[in-house]
Amino acid sequence: MVTIKFWGVRGSTPCANSENMGYGGNTTCVQICSPNLHELLILDCGTGIRNLGNQLIDHEDSLTGNIFLSHPHWDHLQGFAFFKPFYHPKGKFKVHLPPQEGMSCNEILQGHFSNTFFPVTLDMLSAELSCSSIEEGTHTFEGYRVQMMWGRHTIPTGIFKIHIEGKTIVFAPDNELPHDESQESEAYLEQFKSFIHGADVLIHDAQYNFEEYQSRIGWGHSNWEKVLEVTRESQIKKVYFTHHDPDHSDDYLKQRSDQIHQMAGTYNQAVELARDGMTVEIS
Repeated sequence: MVTIKFWGVRGSTPCANSENMGYGGNTTCVQICSPNLHELLILDCGTGIRNLGNQLIDHEDSLTGNIFLSHPHWDHLQGFAFFKPFYHPKGKFKVHLPPQEGMSCNEILQGHFSNTFFPVTLDMLSAELSCSSIEEGTHTFEGYRVQMMWGRHTIPTGIFKIHIEGKTIVFAPDNELPHDESQESEAYLEQFKSFIHGADVLIHDAQYNFEEYQSRIGWGHSNWEKVLEVTRESQIKKVYFTHHDPDHSDDYLKQRSDQIHQMAGTYNQAVELARDGMTVEIS
């Protein structure tokens, strides 16, 4: 059985307000586990990774593995320096990041965690840490494969498809599905549909509704109505919407959830809003 654990589902910035606690205030971090996977498989390092690290240390679990960063925006890196296994001498991690216009993965992390911005720098970590660029295509690791395609965001951003234990999970937390009918947009949508087709789980950005999106075109995020439209014939078993806007309260998201279920029901789609702490089992 493959398990997905959502450690953070908020977009843009963490929010610790009481009205956000139902769905959660931590930014993006997802963990994938399986009985035959003996190393950590982590997607993004938002603030949610802090709680994951605390659990790993408390239970003396494995402190080695791979971390795949969709892109290096702050909300996907904010928890990096607070991940306790990085400070443990038994820690051993490899970070994979899509190339960023001439800057290496190591240069980007060094920039985020320099003395100017944070008291701890990469060379102060006790764990063994290495960085590499991950390109579009298929990459094989022990116990699973990762396919990457480019998403549509404000900087180079990867969409990851994980093949593990005969299951397929697609992770696209920051991806703007276009509404225009240009040749470029149509080609992208066809590539995206092919990439996600038949997945067991799709985790996708749905930060806005259609009305909100009208004033945010080009910001690199999708509206949930477009995601449902694009995915309804993709034979995906379950879609989880994520990257919730920090200004969207629990009450607001509950109303949105009801709207989504109503529309998804007409297409016979299984859709749910992700929450901090949610565990999904794919049997």
